[in-house]
Amino acid sequence: MQCTGDFRGAGWARSLVSLVVIALAATALPVAALAAQAAAPTLSLSASPAVCTAGKAVTLTAVIDVPGATLTVSRMRAGESAFTVVRTVTADASGTATWTPSPLWNTTYRIEYSGDATWDAAAAETPVAVRPSLRLSAPSWAYSGAAAVFSARVVPKHPGATVELQRRVAGVWTAWRTLTLDRESRATYRWHPKAVGSFAFRLAMAADADHTDGTGKRIVVAVKDGNPYGIPARPAHFIVVDTSQYRLYYHEHGHIARVFDCVLGKPSTPTPLGRFRIYAKDPSMSGAYGPRRMRYMWLFAIHGTNEPWLLSRFPRGYSHGCTRLSNEHILWLYARTPVGTQVWNVP
Repeated sequence: MQCTGDFRGAGWARSLVSLVVIALAATALPVAALAAQAAAPTLSLSASPAVCTAGKAVTLTAVIDVPGATLTVSRMRAGESAFTVVRTVTADASGTATWTPSPLWNTTYRIEYSGDATWDAAAAETPVAVRPSLRLSAPSWAYSGAAAVFSARVVPKHPGATVELQRRVAGVWTAWRTLTLDRESRATYRWHPKAVGSFAFRLAMAADADHTDGTGKRIVVAVKDGNPYGIPARPAHFIVVDTSQYRLYYHEHGHIARVFDCVLGKPSTPTPLGRFRIYAKDPSMSGAYGPRRMRYMWLFAIHGTNEPWLLSRFPRGYSHGCTRLSNEHILWLYARTPVGTQVWNVP
């Protein structure tokens, strides 16, 4: 009886040990599986360039070690407090996905992977700093003493903001004028240069809540002598016709204010050279004279034309000696030139 009892006791112990081993083995598999499921994939997001100009494309690249994964793209612009979903992208066989947004404001982009049976969820972010688009235009050349008009525009719109018009002096960009943008985010400035030479300008704008600081492209204005013919400064209106250039130069107080291409006399009937004065103005003309005529010697005059295509040729010697302007230009000049205005026809 004692031996039997001992045998049953030993068998019971062995059975208990077996059950414990089986139970541990059964629980070990889910633990390993859960460990595998808890691993998040490597996910990265980068931007090239990291700083761009408003409206220009940026290449965003997401890399994940899950080929073919579907990724959700969100963005959060400057001033926003939450991300907004904008699209989904699919990683290729190498786990890479790219897309090219064109941000207008400082923006943080976020890429998210929701996970699957093998991988846990993952996310990555990258900021993109955006410069405002600063556009400056001005004539490529101007005459000293005459107005050169600068036009500035900022995109996106910044009504009421200020931009700096900079000028390059001794190789250094220097603050020159401060311009305030109107409701359309535009500004103008009239410059009356006094010196002759080439001058470089650009726009600059300080950083604000929406953008990083930025500068625009350089433009160059060549300033030419505004009084190459030695016109006296006192007359408010003065006309010079340069017969070698086929151009009429309108002066105000000794400085060139406007320049017009013109048609002059043909070799058999040349435009007379010398110094004259306008003695009569005819407001209602037509035909070959165009809409207006201003006579300065006998029937020699400055007037419009019914052959505007001749103004695109060079040399332009086609008239009977008169100075022909486009009809648009004779209307402009007629309205500003009184009787008595001096006319110099120079070789």
